[in-house]
Amino acid sequence: MYLRPAFTETDPERIAGLIRANPFGLLVTAGARGIEATHIPFALAGPAGGFRLVGHLAAANPQCDALDGGAALAVFSGPHAYVSPGWYATQPAVPTWDYAAVHVRGRLEAIVEAAAAGAAAQALAGGDPNGFHIDHLPGDFRSRMVAGIRAFVLHPEQVEAQWKMSQNRSAADRAGVIEALRAQGDPGAEAVAALIAETLPPA
Repeated sequence: MYLRPAFTETDPERIAGLIRANPFGLLVTAGARGIEATHIPFALAGPAGGFRLVGHLAAANPQCDALDGGAALAVFSGPHAYVSPGWYATQPAVPTWDYAAVHVRGRLEAIVEAAAAGAAAQALAGGDPNGFHIDHLPGDFRSRMVAGIRAFVLHPEQVEAQWKMSQNRSAADRAGVIEALRAQGDPGAEAVAALIAETLPPA
């Protein structure tokens, strides 16, 4: 990730919080077939400052070849919004995009034991509104489902995060962006406005 000092985020709690709030990420690996990517949900395990990422792929996915110690990149996107130059007090200006994102690089470890693989799959359903639990499935059905996946842990070796929230603009410019985003009545735009507001200097 290209990191600009004004936008770089290093707080482990904020980084872990973005992953928890936006767990559907992108798993990227490189191997004999070239670069491969799969969109999958991840579960974050462990403390914010030393977390691991747990997930699984379909057993038929050729990307499973990377699960035994392969290098990987997991990408997570948080709130984002277009920023019009017309919202700035300072002119001239050009359009841009404010966003929050996290990149996690590390090594993959396959989870081969069936019970552990089932637990990894269950971790993704921790917030199920109907209380789903894999242990409540009929044994033969559960066995088939677990056999159809390849669970893994991604052990982070490098975590990069960027909160590009107009920090390079004046307080007046940022206030204009916040006001315009909130006027849209869109939850995503409101989320970006809230993050920009956190960057404002004390009144």
